[in-house]
Amino acid sequence: MIVANPILQIGAASLIIVIGLATLSFWFPDGVSVTDTPLTLYVTLALLAGAIWAWLPRQIRQARGASQSVLAIVLIGLAMRGAMFVSAPVLEDDSYRYLWDGAVTARGIDPYKYAPAEVTSNPVLGAAFSDENSAALGELKKLALENGEPYSRINYPFVSTIYPPLAQAAFAVAHWIDPFGLTGWRLVLLAADLVTLGLLLKLLRDLNRAAIWVSLYWLNPVVLLQGFGAGHMDLLLPPFLLGALLFARSGRILSAAFVLVGGAAIKLWPAMLFPLFARPLLRQPLKLCLVALAFVASLLFVLSPQLFHALRPEAGLNAYASDWRTHAFAFAILEDVVFFFMDDSGRAARIAVALAIISVTGYLSLRFATETDRLPSLLAGVIAALIFLSPTGYPWYFLWLAPFLPFVPHAGLIALFVLAPLYWLRFALGDESSVYQWGVVPVAFGIPLLLILQTYFRRSFHDAVGHHNPSAE
Repeated sequence: MIVANPILQIGAASLIIVIGLATLSFWFPDGVSVTDTPLTLYVTLALLAGAIWAWLPRQIRQARGASQSVLAIVLIGLAMRGAMFVSAPVLEDDSYRYLWDGAVTARGIDPYKYAPAEVTSNPVLGAAFSDENSAALGELKKLALENGEPYSRINYPFVSTIYPPLAQAAFAVAHWIDPFGLTGWRLVLLAADLVTLGLLLKLLRDLNRAAIWVSLYWLNPVVLLQGFGAGHMDLLLPPFLLGALLFARSGRILSAAFVLVGGAAIKLWPAMLFPLFARPLLRQPLKLCLVALAFVASLLFVLSPQLFHALRPEAGLNAYASDWRTHAFAFAILEDVVFFFMDDSGRAARIAVALAIISVTGYLSLRFATETDRLPSLLAGVIAALIFLSPTGYPWYFLWLAPFLPFVPHAGLIALFVLAPLYWLRFALGDESSVYQWGVVPVAFGIPLLLILQTYFRRSFHDAVGHHNPSAE
């Protein structure tokens, strides 16, 4: 009697559900009320996909000869990505900003200079910024007129782009492949995703972990739905995080720092990970200072096109850092409960979050300065803290954490991904709904956090017992 490999069974079941979700995506056309869409069914299927995927760690630990399943898992994952390639973005419009930015950048025009509304043919919207009549602005106005549908669907049109220069280069490549088309953009994402797959397999081998652990990333429903389905650009980031990790493990800290600069040129926040990569140099102060100087100089140089416009009122970076709040968990508690008595509770909450992230990063960098093999766990810890504390807890931010799950398959982190589809309920309930903010969001983040804290306190208790009573170990 032949017993089917349970890991492949999970993959096959996940593929069937993903095909169903891809089919359902066409019932969410632009302009249709959420009440007229199968949102409940979509969220239910997405939660089911996550629940099935969550069994992978258990099955991998029990597997025998699982290396034979890696190729099959890769093929199943490719089929799942193929299903997403022909799907429609569900209740997401970030991709239209990418497509616009790509068209602007591909024409050699500074994407940070003009907000999309500034190039509209509507004189009222245009007057909101300036009456400049440059050649570049004229070209962009023509571009907007010729591509009315994607242009009209750009989100936050009154602010300029928030995405750093290397992300703009990726958008431009997608535009050259398929102007204003999702297929070209998804091909760029697939290229980055395949690099992530290759780096993960190499890291797993270097850390003496079975290659089948890669399935935790490759079959991850959040990676599929938020990465390829919604088309979020965060899939570009894992190759840089993993590349920096590879260099750091081999002691090439300067190379790791330069790769990290590349990550920050995709999304700014990876710059804060530098202390984790530089921590082995704490006993070499001069070398640490030189590497830090090279890192900062390279970072400022690469980001200079964006930083040049960063202080403008309509700059996307400025608006994001000061005002945006969506699907926030700990940040909402800080802003609405802890600092409610302050005139600017949001600013106080942002300062508190920044200090907390700096403290976590600093503590982990000092506490585990010499333990190279812990680096994947340390990176996962800082990224998880950032997600839990962020004023914008979008599920596509989980893509930053996804490539570290094969090394840190903690139940709390797994639960975070399983519950990610609850985010879509905000479209039915509304951001201002107390049921959503104080019911749905605490479930989505609170359960994973409790699982993480439970492990931490249990471990601390066992360490304390072992220290005071060695015979108990």
